[in-house]
Amino acid sequence: MYNKLQFTLLNTQYAILRTFLTCLAMALLFVLPAKTFAQSNLDETLAAEYFQKGEFDKAATLYKKLMDNFPDNALYYDSYLNSLINQKDYPTAEKDLKKLAKKKGNIDGLKYKVDLGYVYGLDGQDGERKKEYDKIIDDLRAYPEQIDATAAAFKHRDQLEYQIKTFEKGRKLLKQNTAYAMELGMLYKDANDYQHMFDEYMVILDNDPNEFETVKDFMQDAVMKDEAYDIFKKILLKRAQAHPDNTIYSEMLSWLFVQRKDFNSAFIQTKSVDNRMHEGGRQLVDLARIVADYRDFDLAEKIYSAVTDQGQEAPYYVIALRGLLDIKYTKITQSGSYTEADVHSLMDAYNKFINTYGLLRQESGDIELRMAEMEALYDKKPVDAISRLKQYIEVDGIQKIYIAKAKLALGDYSLLTGDIWEATLYYSQVEKMYEDDPMGHEAKFRNARLSFYNGEFDWAKAQLDVLKSSTSELIANDAMQLALLIEDNLGLDSTDKPLKLYAEADFLVYKNQFDEAEKKLDSINAVYPHHSLDDEILMERAQIAFKKRDYAKTLGFYEKVYKEYGTDILGDDAMFKAAELEELYLNEPLKAKELYEKVITTYPGSVYTVEARARFRRLRGDAVN
Repeated sequence: MYNKLQFTLLNTQYAILRTFLTCLAMALLFVLPAKTFAQSNLDETLAAEYFQKGEFDKAATLYKKLMDNFPDNALYYDSYLNSLINQKDYPTAEKDLKKLAKKKGNIDGLKYKVDLGYVYGLDGQDGERKKEYDKIIDDLRAYPEQIDATAAAFKHRDQLEYQIKTFEKGRKLLKQNTAYAMELGMLYKDANDYQHMFDEYMVILDNDPNEFETVKDFMQDAVMKDEAYDIFKKILLKRAQAHPDNTIYSEMLSWLFVQRKDFNSAFIQTKSVDNRMHEGGRQLVDLARIVADYRDFDLAEKIYSAVTDQGQEAPYYVIALRGLLDIKYTKITQSGSYTEADVHSLMDAYNKFINTYGLLRQESGDIELRMAEMEALYDKKPVDAISRLKQYIEVDGIQKIYIAKAKLALGDYSLLTGDIWEATLYYSQVEKMYEDDPMGHEAKFRNARLSFYNGEFDWAKAQLDVLKSSTSELIANDAMQLALLIEDNLGLDSTDKPLKLYAEADFLVYKNQFDEAEKKLDSINAVYPHHSLDDEILMERAQIAFKKRDYAKTLGFYEKVYKEYGTDILGDDAMFKAAELEELYLNEPLKAKELYEKVITTYPGSVYTVEARARFRRLRGDAVN
C-alpha cells in the first residue's frame, strides 16, 4: 500500500508524463505536415523544372503524386494532364479522367468529363469526343449550378458550339424564354451567327428596355461588319413598323445609322421619332453634336435647325441655337475659309442672342467672350473688344469664373494694343482670384509669357518652373516647353540676342503682324545660322503660314521639324499638328491616320498621345459612342 506522500508523488509523475506525451504528439502533428509541405514544395519546383525542360514523363510522375496528396489543387491537376498531353500519353489521361469523373460525382465531375472529350479529340477519336459531349448535354438537369458549371467547363476547352448547346438546353429545362439571353448573344457573336445574336439581344430589350445601353455596348463591334449591319437593320425596320409606339426600335435604328456614319439616315429616323414622341429635339441635339464632331457642318446645321424651327418654346431651342452659333464660330476659327461677311454675320447673331437672353444666362457668358474674340482678332478691333469686356465684368450677377475668363481676355487684347502694364495687371488679378487652381495657373503662365516677350528671361523661367507641377497637364506642358526654350538658348555664344529676337518675333505673331515677324526670324537665321533655335523658328513659321491659310507651306514646316528635329521637345508637337492639318484642313484622312498612329508609337509619353489615339480610332472607323 502506498502512503499518502507516495501516492501524491506517483500522481505528479503521471501528470508530468502525460503532459510530455501530449506535447510530443502536438509537436508531431505540426512537424509531420510541415515536412510533408516542404516535400511538396520541393516536388512542385522539380516538376515545374522537368516540365520546362520538356521532360514530361518525369513531370507527370511528380504532378500525379502531388495531385494524390492534394486532390483539390487545380494547378496540380492541370499540370498533370498537360504533362500527359504533351507526351501524347492519351490512354493514361483517358483512364485517369474516367476515374476522377466517377469519383467526383455529377457537378464536380463535369470538368473531368469535358476534359475526357477534349483528350478524345486530341487522340483522333472524334466520334468518342462527340459522344461524350452529347451525353453531357443529355444529362443536364434543371439546376442553374449544373448548367453554369457545364458551360464554364466547355469554355475552358474553347468548345464554343457546346457552350451554346448548354445554354440552349438550360433555357428549355428552366422553361424561361429569357434565360441566358446575354450569354447566348455573346456566344453567337463569337460564332459570327449574327441572326441569332440579334434575336437574343432583342429578347433582352423586349423583356427590359432599360438594358438599351448595355445591349448597344455588346453590339458595337459587330454592326461595323456589313453582313451584321444588313441583318440588324432589317430586324429593326420590321419591328419599328410593327410596333410604332415602341420607340426603342426607332432609337436603336438611329444609333445603328450613327455607327455606320450614315448621318443622313440617322437624321431622318431621329426626326421621325422626335415628331412622333414630341420630344422637342432631345435626340436631335445629341445627333447634331456627333455630326459636328465629324465636321459635317452643313448637316449639323440642318439638324439644329430642325429643332429651332419648332419655335422658342421648344425645350431644346436654346441648346440648338447655341449649337448653330458654335458651328459658325468653328468655321471661322478652324476652317480657315471664312470671309469678313462671315465674321460680321456671327457678331450680329451673338448680339441678337445677348439682346434676347441677357448677360446673366450661362450660355451668354461664353457668347460674350467669343463676341470680344471676334472683335479683337478677326475684325481687328481690340479696343472695341476691351471696352465690351470692361462693361461685362461690371454687370451685377456675373459668375466669378466668367469674370476671370474675361480678365484673361482683357490681358490678351491689351497686349495687342501694346499696353503691357495693363495686360500684366489683369493676369495678376486672375492669379489672386484662383490661387492653386488651373485658372490661376493659366494666368501665371500668360504673365510668364509676357515677361518672355519683354526679354525678362530669368523672371519668366522662375515662374515657368513653378508651373511645371500644375495640375493641368496642358499648362504644365506649355510651361515646360517655354522654360526649356529659355534654358537651352539663354547665354549661348555669350549673348542672349538670338533669343530676344525670337521673343520679339513671337510677340509680333501674337499680334498678327506676320510680315514683321518673318523679317525678325530671317535675321536670326542670317546672323546665327545653325542655331539651337532653328526648330522653334520652323514652328513659328508654320504658325504664320497657318494664319495666312497657306496649309501646304504649314505642313512643310511641320514635316521638317519632326523629321530633322524629331528627338527634340517639339517633335511630338509638330507631328500631331501635321496630322491635325491633314485631317481637318487638307482632307487627307488616311495620311492623318498614319501620323496619329506614329505619334502614339513614337511619343508614347506625349501630352498628345491620348487625343492622337482617339482620333486614330475615329479615322479607323471604330464605333461611335
